Amino acid sequence: MIEYIYGNLIIKESNYCIIDVNGIGYRINITNNAFDRLSDIDNKVKLLIYFSVSENSQDLFGFFDNVERDLFLMLISISGIGPKTAINMLSSVTPEEFKDRLIAGEVKMLTMIPGIGPKTARRIIVELKDKFSDSDGNELPLENNTKNMDAYHALQSLGYPSNKINYILNEIFKSHSDLETQDIIKKALQLLK
Repeated sequence: MIEYIYGNLIIKESNYCIIDVNGIGYRINITNNAFDRLSDIDNKVKLLIYFSVSENSQDLFGFFDNVERDLFLMLISISGIGPKTAINMLSSVTPEEFKDRLIAGEVKMLTMIPGIGPKTARRIIVELKDKFSDSDGNELPLENNTKNMDAYHALQSLGYPSNKINYILNEIFKSHSDLETQDIIKKALQLLK
């Protein structure tokens, strides 16, 4: 897996950029947020990467921070939402705005995002709303969510089922919201045994 790409920014367009790394130009799909934060042409840049391989294509998707990439990963985990739809969704709003719309259950606002109809908007809200709020319905900050998502992906790669992982991570967060990712994983592994 490719974690990030660091190199010279050669081309910068609204939905993609090309980064030269030792003579190889990588075309990377980006959000409008990433476009706004990219430096000028011919400067060094670093983008976090999601590498998508499908039957017909191989695509790179670039993000400036883990918050945006983790939200992207959450979106593509939903049935019917692929990487290109997810990147379009994140190009329409900031991660914070998207999270706020989700928590508020704003189907109408989500349908204003290109590629999202009412049915998909409801599915997104149902599947992701609990990841942005605790059991009492209180909003969780994105930084805590990023830690939980990192822990979630680590536990998932170890073969644990999603429903158990979500339950355990919610329990851990209720009593230990200040833990770092590695400590969350250790605690989760103890509880999953």
